[in-house]
Amino acid sequence: MNQLAERMKGAALSMSPEHLVDKFLDWLEELRGAMALAEINSLARNEARTRMLYD
Repeated sequence: MNQLAERMKGAALSMSPEHLVDKFLDWLEELRGAMALAEINSLARNEARTRMLYD
């Protein structure tokens, strides 16, 4: 989350407001994708642990 804030801070100095909003929405989509991937990885690890317990 801090990386997103730093990227926006730097971009805000050089972009028009319209372009900044578009970029912000792109970054949110990127962050959402990264969070979804982390959740999928977490679920896979939990499933592997559960299998080990029951085997």
